[in-house]
Amino acid sequence: MAAGKFITLEGGEGTGKSTHAKLLTEALRDDGHVVVTTREPGGAPNAEAVRELLLARRDDPWDPMTEALLHFGARREHLTRTILPAINRGDWVISDRFADSTMAYQSYGLGVARQTIETLYRETIGDLPPDLTIIL
Repeated sequence: MAAGKFITLEGGEGTGKSTHAKLLTEALRDDGHVVVTTREPGGAPNAEAVRELLLARRDDPWDPMTEALLHFGARREHLTRTILPAINRGDWVISDRFADSTMAYQSYGLGVARQTIETLYRETIGDLPPDLTIIL
């Protein structure tokens, strides 16, 4: 069985990540690949529940560290329930956002230390970098 591939799309709001994920998925399927298209936060049932918490309009915004932890909690669910099973089946996974977004928004944007984000990455994701990240 061929090894699955993991491709992420990153970029700011409105840059076309979702559109390009759809186009890439269609092209890969046309080429005969089985493709799982997913998103972050979300991508698995419990991760979608965390997404709802993160995206709900709030008068009192999340503390930056709490927000980062919620993203990594959702990401761990996404990884274990959706991404890894697909890759292990030999499928290709296309994700609209992944860990680079947390570095950009919660670290550079909200001030959580880069080292903290890197540690959370190692602890929740391990040594699984995407095979390709497309930045739009």
